[in-house]
Amino acid sequence: MGSVSSSYKSYAGSDGYVSDSSSTDERFVFQGLRKCASARQMVDAKILDAKTLEQLELGHISVQEVQKTLDQYLKRNSSIAGLYLESSREKISFMLAAKRGIIERNIAFEFLEAQAVTGFIIDPYTGKQYSVEEAVMNGIVDQEFKEKLLESEKAVLGYIHSGKKLSVFQAIEARLLERQKGKRILEAQIATGGVIDPVRSIRIPADIAVLKGLLNHTTVKFLHEPASNVKGFHLPISKQSMYYSELLQLCVLDLESKTYLLPIGDRQITAFTAEKGHKICVIDIRSGMEMTRHEAHERGLIDKNMYFELSQHECEWGSTTVFDSKGNSQTELTDLKTGRKFIIEEVVSEGKIERSLISKFKEGLISATELADVLVSRIKPIKDPYSPIAGYWIYETNERVSVFKALRRNMADRITIYRLLEAQASTGGVIDPSNGKKYSVSEALQKGLIDDVCAKQIHQCELTFTGVIHPVTKVILPAAEAMNLNMLNKEIGYRCLEYQHLTGGLIEPRSRSRLSLEEAVKKGVVDAVTATKLMDVNSYVKNLTCPITRKKLSYKDALDQAVYDCHTGLRLMKAPLPHNVGIPSLYFSSQ
Repeated sequence: MGSVSSSYKSYAGSDGYVSDSSSTDERFVFQGLRKCASARQMVDAKILDAKTLEQLELGHISVQEVQKTLDQYLKRNSSIAGLYLESSREKISFMLAAKRGIIERNIAFEFLEAQAVTGFIIDPYTGKQYSVEEAVMNGIVDQEFKEKLLESEKAVLGYIHSGKKLSVFQAIEARLLERQKGKRILEAQIATGGVIDPVRSIRIPADIAVLKGLLNHTTVKFLHEPASNVKGFHLPISKQSMYYSELLQLCVLDLESKTYLLPIGDRQITAFTAEKGHKICVIDIRSGMEMTRHEAHERGLIDKNMYFELSQHECEWGSTTVFDSKGNSQTELTDLKTGRKFIIEEVVSEGKIERSLISKFKEGLISATELADVLVSRIKPIKDPYSPIAGYWIYETNERVSVFKALRRNMADRITIYRLLEAQASTGGVIDPSNGKKYSVSEALQKGLIDDVCAKQIHQCELTFTGVIHPVTKVILPAAEAMNLNMLNKEIGYRCLEYQHLTGGLIEPRSRSRLSLEEAVKKGVVDAVTATKLMDVNSYVKNLTCPITRKKLSYKDALDQAVYDCHTGLRLMKAPLPHNVGIPSLYFSSQ
């Protein structure tokens, strides 16, 4: 059957045996998944920190308060409890949905199995949690699923081997559990709070689980790489393969039962959209209300613990100190998941947020997530009709990606990237989609928005915006005139005039004003022949590649298909995740 790994032995010790007994002298005891967990065990798993333990000992906080704060590691199961029918705004259990023919029985079992391996079978109507035996007795699960679910429940209770309880990973290593199935279970456990330690009956964060021998680095690093770990779950209707973490991102929290429900229907209420700063993730079945986590928190419908739990599915805000061009320090808020950024000093000077709120943040009274949510809800930039394509928007993850970074991530071919950067340089500057700021070619190179090769490629394009300085007269010449004097490459120059025309008008370099073709001809910025050609839609070369369909597009086609970003008001190209890249690891950078 295989041997138990040495890493397991070092962690389990004598407690690894089935006959383990809890220490009787523990003062603070918490309710775990199937039995009580001591404060010592919680500290050892790095779930309970020394400061909180000290507050417990001093009587400043109670066991109940700590239990509530840490319940995602203890008794609470945050797996998907049932379905939310978008059309009728009602919830339904997986078993009933299968009986009504809404979903297939094998899909219902898949979701019930996910509940079993992550803690409990959940009743979506009441929020109550049951062991598999209890769920069958109470009619929540059909008898036909009992034996398979009891086998799945071993992921929580432990796999018995040589008198010891093994976790999922240890069972894989001991060859008690098929590796691919085991990785599927681990992905679901980590997505719902952590790796389950059946001996201590608690969930442990993945990085700590690695240190404790309940996981290894390789398994975690490639947990969300399809080539290593196939997507083992499915959307109920379309049958699209998904990771469990991806399914959770699509869920809504039901206020009545405090459980997660997976919406099904045409409205796709929880899908990411570039045009909304927050997505719907909370529902009130009784009133029919659908709201964002920020709205629910502001109205007092969810507590701070639940607010942060919901936030983990949508964003990951943090703060760092950066320096401006003059060397002044600034505080930058960055969402590692979506790529959005705010400079706090800038939003304060623009009057978009009160200084008192910033003071609370700096004093640690509110988190980076809370501050960012206020900014996202208040700052609603107007759509820029003159915007070129500012970058890419990955619709599965809501991430903004700069044009050059898209090249590095194999999201687009080099020709497409160069054309998009040419358009940016010729209409105002290279754009950072994380904040909407535009930079000269030299500044963009310094900031890592482009490399040396790109800089050389688009340098002449920048001249169509700034103007070409005549070497003798020192007069600033518009692009068309510089082309006629052979001071600007004609092919590149014409492409840039096309970019300008399609994004609001030709740019007069001296005033930086936009001109219609008619005005441009009158002012001598462009000749009539060139203007006529620019008006001919059929003349536009299709030299871009659509990231979704892989079809060839003209720049006009790309602009027409682009979405406006609610964060900057600029246009973004909608794109899928690169085929050879899974969703970013929760614990390791995917470089």
